[in-house]
Amino acid sequence: MSNKSTKMNQSEKKDYSFKKIKNMKRLIYINLIFATLLFSTGCGKGFLTDLANNPNQPSQAPAALILPPILSGYAANVYFSTAAMGLWMGYYSISGNYAMSQNAQTYFVNSAGPNNWDNLYSILKNAAYIETNSASDPSGAYSVAAAKILKCWGFQILVDGYGNVPYSEAFKGSAEFFPKYDDGQSIYDSCIMQLDNAINMINTADVNSTNLGSNDIMFGGDMSQWAKFANTLKLRFIIRQSAKISVSDATAEIAKTASTGYLDQDAMVNPGYINTAGKQNPYWASNGVTPGGSLVSDGYLYLRGGGASVDFFKDNADPRLFYVFAADGSLPNTPEFSQIDMDDSHYHGVYYADRQTAAAQGTKGTVGLGYGVMSGYNMSVPLFTAAESYFLQAEAAQRGWTSDNAETLYNNGITASFELLYTTAGKTVAAADADAMTYYSKSVNLIGWGSSDDKIQAIITQKWAALSGINSFEAWNEYRRTGYPDLATLPLSKYTPLTTHIPTKLMYPNTEQANNSENYNAAVKLGNDPQNTKLFWMP
Repeated sequence: MSNKSTKMNQSEKKDYSFKKIKNMKRLIYINLIFATLLFSTGCGKGFLTDLANNPNQPSQAPAALILPPILSGYAANVYFSTAAMGLWMGYYSISGNYAMSQNAQTYFVNSAGPNNWDNLYSILKNAAYIETNSASDPSGAYSVAAAKILKCWGFQILVDGYGNVPYSEAFKGSAEFFPKYDDGQSIYDSCIMQLDNAINMINTADVNSTNLGSNDIMFGGDMSQWAKFANTLKLRFIIRQSAKISVSDATAEIAKTASTGYLDQDAMVNPGYINTAGKQNPYWASNGVTPGGSLVSDGYLYLRGGGASVDFFKDNADPRLFYVFAADGSLPNTPEFSQIDMDDSHYHGVYYADRQTAAAQGTKGTVGLGYGVMSGYNMSVPLFTAAESYFLQAEAAQRGWTSDNAETLYNNGITASFELLYTTAGKTVAAADADAMTYYSKSVNLIGWGSSDDKIQAIITQKWAALSGINSFEAWNEYRRTGYPDLATLPLSKYTPLTTHIPTKLMYPNTEQANNSENYNAAVKLGNDPQNTKLFWMP
């Protein structure tokens, strides 16, 4: 399939993503493989995440050497959903120069390969190895605490994507080759407890505990930030259950660790990305420029700006438009890419499956990804943003679970979003803060706190805006939980025939049916329909 031709014969009209993923697999180790929609081939192993080949035998290495690849693996995983869920959430569109099957245009999801599932479990078993093998080491408290936190991070991704997954019997090696699937609620409950344990370990660690130091490529060994990270992740676990949990239970659980505080800075991961094949920032490697200076094949010219995100920014005079996206026809291998174009008439997106508009505008008439989310091969990866932390806190306050000021936290979330985009693009924090204040001071629904009729809708819609180009998976989670952004902001597919709603879950990989059939079949009986099966936390 050529990315220069809009005319294809019938034999060429295969699923539009095959070539895309074939190229992506050389560059990013963590890819979500779940649907005919976008994913069909396996991905190779990368320098950032490989530590173990035998799925039943964790790596034999010191904890200090295992931690960086775990963090790097998760950093790559943040972008695993760029193509699929970014499309669903209105962040991206597919260039009119590529074919798009009917299945893709109607959110069809089919059982697919094992890649994301296996890659996540590969990362998780190394975290489990640290947790187990450092437990008896008097100086290993910080390593064990970090491992617990990172295990909970990975299992939340798995539960939020698939539902019930192997947990309690996972990583037992020859003692259990066929782990059962634990229900999502019990995994959530266990992870909340484990996060409490991790916070306590950090707060009570022996003075001789070994600092993570330079092996901590996220916080540089600052364990107070690890504790805040754990507490913020715990808050996400609790808020994810907002449709099911009681006010008293939520309030009590949050209060247990409230004194720890929450992230007020972006949790950024950078193992030392360099301009070498396989070692670039994963987003840049997938969508930007090769080490040789050419555009990544089926990368930047494949994913274009989504109409929902572009129009939300434009309609509300939101300057984040100029950082999340680059002007029509802009290319990341030119000097102009880093020169922010502030004329919003130069920015156009395409709505999901609006193939007529996509074909008419082509790549020169639509925006691409911007300098604020894709500034180069060596940029850090935001694993968990301060903006999301503030929005989580704002929602907890608005629901009456804390006594904090929801409006202040809401405004802080918007400000943090501006700061991340602006500073990534080389602008100052002062400029970001000034523009953010001008923005949220407007008397416009879903922007100004006082003018928002539904505060929860305002919080989630602003979280959606802040996650554009940052984390499509988390935006999908919040959409399934709350229904926001609503259809006025995020309309469904423009493909009229047989259009269905945005998927509610991912399907289990085919390999589970072959390798763990009894437990797989039991899980499928409880629900594996991506259009109708709801996860335990969904309303």
